[in-house]
Amino acid sequence: MTFTIKRSRYSLYVLLFLAVLLVHGLCHATEFQLRRWPAQLPTPSLKLRDLDGRLWDTADLQGKVVVLNFWASWCEPCVNEMGMLNVLASPPSAGESPVVLGINFKESSLTVRDFMARHQIAYPILLDSAGVHTSTWTKGVLPTTILIGRDGRARWRITGEIDTADPRFIKALKPLLLESNPRT
Repeated sequence: MTFTIKRSRYSLYVLLFLAVLLVHGLCHATEFQLRRWPAQLPTPSLKLRDLDGRLWDTADLQGKVVVLNFWASWCEPCVNEMGMLNVLASPPSAGESPVVLGINFKESSLTVRDFMARHQIAYPILLDSAGVHTSTWTKGVLPTTILIGRDGRARWRITGEIDTADPRFIKALKPLLLESNPRT
């Protein structure tokens, strides 16, 4: 009987360890993968409030290139890419920068404020407290970045840590920035 209990505990520990590995692998993507947004898949709406209570609606941003970055403070690749997103959000010397919005996954405003106090973030952070928007826009992988064209349609989905100097990223973003504004 002792052998059976010890074996059962061992099996339970092995299963828990494998579950942790599986969850960790599903939640964190370190490898950069760029994929076109499927043409037949409509662009979901996104209406969320930032830490100051301002309501952000992607429909109101039509005419601008939008970069949505889904992240969490416990996701190391998410934190690693924030410096590059800061650069992307800052106005360039010529041309227009995209609107960068960080969408935090299921963390309290207190946790996000504490995180922001320790990190310099130059773009608005929106709170997806229930995780509904993250589930709608991503495939359950953090970080995920979505590039939206001036027409309001999602064009690209990037999973994993972005590198704004990566030629694939530049090739995806540059044409969006060069598109004419459909509102003019």
